Amino acid sequence: MKRKRKVNKKRIVILFLLLIIITLLIICYICTLFNSKNSSLKDIGYNNLEITEIEKLTKSEIDTIMNYEYNKNLIYIIDSENYNPNKLDLYLKYTEKYKDIDYLKIFELINHEDFNEDKIEDYVNILDKYDVNSVIKYINEYNNDFKLSDDLMALLNEKYFINDYLDRYLNYYKNHKDLTYSEIVKRVNAKLDYTFYEDSKESDLSKGMYTLVNKFYYLDKDYIPDDLVTVSGIYARDTAQIKRVAYDNFVKLADDARSKGLTLKVTTGYRSYNFQATLYNNYVKADGVKNADTYSARPGYSEHQLGYSLDLTNKNNVSFDEFANTPEYKWLKDNAYKYGFILRYPKGKEYITGYIFEAWHIRYVGIDIATYIYENDITYEEYYEYFLR
Repeated sequence: MKRKRKVNKKRIVILFLLLIIITLLIICYICTLFNSKNSSLKDIGYNNLEITEIEKLTKSEIDTIMNYEYNKNLIYIIDSENYNPNKLDLYLKYTEKYKDIDYLKIFELINHEDFNEDKIEDYVNILDKYDVNSVIKYINEYNNDFKLSDDLMALLNEKYFINDYLDRYLNYYKNHKDLTYSEIVKRVNAKLDYTFYEDSKESDLSKGMYTLVNKFYYLDKDYIPDDLVTVSGIYARDTAQIKRVAYDNFVKLADDARSKGLTLKVTTGYRSYNFQATLYNNYVKADGVKNADTYSARPGYSEHQLGYSLDLTNKNNVSFDEFANTPEYKWLKDNAYKYGFILRYPKGKEYITGYIFEAWHIRYVGIDIATYIYENDITYEEYYEYFLR
């Protein structure tokens, strides 16, 4: 019979204790590492919930995060489905640098396939005005045509700049670099980047008395304004009709002019489509299309069909060409706006309106708008596109 081997209990206990100690040491080491990393994130400013999310990242990503100050948008960034670990440094760098800009725009900008970090300042300059795709396009595409810090920003800051027209401004600039930024904006707002009559559309009659009719906006041949009244013989040389509101205010204007020893009479008010067609065709026969277009509207494109426009003369029934030399015109030029009228085709603005200077032609738009146009020396085309379109 074999003898049973004696178990050394003391030795087993020692080995067990050693195993426990080693295990504890390993646990302590791991906890130390964990707490060290945890502590660093807390020192930056992240709370426990944020740290829990951050710890799901790789060691490289966490190390990157520790190179920056606390970022309140970090969790939203790393939880986004579009999050790119390779761009984490850029996300943190530029959301920290441009804290006043929505982090989502910065995030989207950096993720864009055509993003160029060298142009970040230029992107950011217009990021508040446009969507990211437009920002990338404008800066990248027009880089060779603009000194971005000067030209483009100067254009954006023009008084009558319209965001929707940026493409048109930039394209116009490429072919007219001799013009000022103000002139570029003015011309594009007046649709001068298009050809008269070739890109026209029906006038927006919902604008009421502010409706624009010119070489780009036309009226239907059947349009006849309501509320037309016949101008009294006291205020008219020939039979004429105009809208009631225009008539009432013209009476005030004419009466005040009379108190100054001046006489203003209406020669033409409302014209029908057919009347304008006959008139225009006669001018074409006499002078040809090119010349006729400088002083007469094509049928449907005449403001007279709206009923708010008046042609004037004085007591001597001077011709249109002579009217600009009369005291009546000089008074009208400085006072018509007080009654809600504008000189519709002013001198020096022919390239915008498409018509020669017409000292005799006034248009009712209301006192507020007439005053603004007078004080800022702009045309109705410019005013309409910026404020009313």
